[in-house]
Formats: sequence, structure tokens, C-alpha cells
Amino acid sequence: MSTLREKQLTVLQCFERPEPHVGTDAPARDIRLSGLGRLPKDVIFSAFNRVHLQEACDLYEILYAARDLTDFQILVQQAKQFMNEGVVMYAVYVAVLHRDDLVGVKLPPYQEQRPDLFIPAETIFQAIQEDKRRIDDKPIIVNSIETSTNIDPEYKLAYFREDIGINVHHYHWHVVYPVTWLPTVMGKIKDRKGELFYYMHQQMLAR
Repeated sequence: MSTLREKQLTVLQCFERPEPHVGTDAPARDIRLSGLGRLPKDVIFSAFNRVHLQEACDLYEILYAARDLTDFQILVQQAKQFMNEGVVMYAVYVAVLHRDDLVGVKLPPYQEQRPDLFIPAETIFQAIQEDKRRIDDKPIIVNSIETSTNIDPEYKLAYFREDIGINVHHYHWHVVYPVTWLPTVMGKIKDRKGELFYYMHQQMLAR
């Protein structure tokens, strides 16, 4: 049986960029992944798009049912070769958080995996431009571009839209309580899901 540290290292490998297979070196695709890959690579995945979410659901159900951690890792590595990056990432988060054999494993922060969801596009664009001009491997540090004047209409919601913490919380809630969750498939009932959905969003809007 793997130790928690071994499980942690294995799960973190699932978030590393895959190395492309060349020629005939690509391994045979697991039959359980048949029918997946509907959302093209490089398309921005949204957990609030029904089409996107359904494919993510199909994958996280497969990962949740994986025989063991080795089987889980192999499925993830194969999925990353042909599936949309956002779909795979979301499915891995959901599966890891709900598998009994992965209790205690820590996942990478959402804002590191999907900065586009939590950081202003202008800031990301600035970082990309700085990266193009870099001449060494030193870390790039850029100032976050935030709304800071009431002349800009965005200022009225800046306290909400530009708060990374509350937006990470919101994203995490939808990973813990996927709208596509089927107790008959996952074997677990999300008790009072509707009540908690209303309460959590009401609290966010009341801040």
C-alpha cells in the first residue's frame, strides 16, 4: 500500500505537462476512454458550459472508478494526450477529492492551474509580453492590473470580481458539488445539495 507521500507525488505528476508521443510510440488507448476528446484542445473549458461539463463528468466518473492509483495515473496520462486540458484538470480535481484512497492528498491551487479564471487578462498579457523579452530563467514579476478608480464602472464590483480568494472558494464549491453528480454512479449521496447551493451563493452575494 502506498504511503500518503507516495500518493501525493503520484497525483502531482498528473498535473505536469505531458510529453508528446512520436510515431508509433504512442501507447494503445484504454477502451474506457472511448468516445472522449469531443472538446478540442486549446478551447477554454468552462464548468458552466453544459457540453464541456458533460465530457468532464464522463471522465471524472472513469477516474473515480479506477482500480487503484496506478490505474488512475495511466488513465490521466492517456487522457492528457488527446483531451482538452481544462476538461482533464477539472475531472482530476473532482476524482481526487472524492476517492477514499486519496484522502489527505493536497492538490495544486486552482489559481496556479487556471490563472485565467482568477487573474485579470491584462495582467496575464503583461506577463506573456515580459516572458517574450526574457533573457534568462529568472522568475518574472509583474504588477497585477486592478480596477482602482470609481471613474471605471468596473470599480463597483472590483471588490468581488478581483478577489482571488472568494473566486477560488466559488470554483472549489463547484468541484466538491458538481452539478452532474450522479449518486447511482458515484456511490455517494450529496446530502442537502440544493440547500447548500442556495446558502453558499447567498452568502457570497451578501458580502
